[in-house]
Amino acid sequence: MPTLPRNARALTISTFDSHLDPRAASCALSDLVFIDAYGLVGTACALRAGLTVSPDLQVLPPSNQATGAHLTTMGFGRFLEEHDFSADLPAGLPADVSGVVVPLQSARVAGGDQALSHLLWEQLRAHVDPQVLQAVAEGVWEVVANALEHSGSDAQAMAQVYTRANRGQPPDHDDRVQVVIGDVGRGIRASFQATGVRDPVDELEAIHLALEYLVTSVPDDPGRGQGLFTTAEQVVGLQGRMIIRSGDALVTIDQAGRANRKVAPITGVIVALSLPLYPG
Repeated sequence: MPTLPRNARALTISTFDSHLDPRAASCALSDLVFIDAYGLVGTACALRAGLTVSPDLQVLPPSNQATGAHLTTMGFGRFLEEHDFSADLPAGLPADVSGVVVPLQSARVAGGDQALSHLLWEQLRAHVDPQVLQAVAEGVWEVVANALEHSGSDAQAMAQVYTRANRGQPPDHDDRVQVVIGDVGRGIRASFQATGVRDPVDELEAIHLALEYLVTSVPDDPGRGQGLFTTAEQVVGLQGRMIIRSGDALVTIDQAGRANRKVAPITGVIVALSLPLYPG
């Protein structure tokens, strides 16, 4: 059985992993009333990986019509159609109501790292502090480039702005921008092992290696290995949070330092950037 979300009222950057079931026969979103960018990218990646195990995988859509409509606005309806899922979602909400600045989409379709970074710049610049805009655009460029290069597959990306005017969201989402990139490739540890540069003992060590300055899984390229380190520094300096999830490990980087967690195993890597719109 694939590892899929199920039986959750909220799938967010804080709750997503607690609702993953490694024995799920379907992706059950029936009880869902709120989902953020992290929850949606994570769900999309889990479904893509699950299709390789169960080609007849089912998605049970939210019973709440407003939630289903918001999922459509977030790009989930298009994702389901592209991957031949039969779940029907209602029409979406107007873009100015939803806070979605970049709906869920394939990074390859969007044109890769450079084009997606530019798209985010254009869509976000009216909503965030210039320093936040710079950090997000550079971070997306780095993370998408890594995903396309190392995963051997496509990546899914999404960005959403959360303000106090948007009702029904958790308080920790107020006045923040969340950008998430996920892939269903081999993961960070396998990327190091494939080139023989390092041999991490587990996925957690691999994530910490990837965050070290000038450490890279790409041999014979002394200029590599700065991207994730620099992105993490920029995000934390702006009072934000960065999450890197690979395999069965998750690392959170914020002003309190780094926190490690073992989580339900998934295929690939998810990276999330969450920053205040206007740092104090």
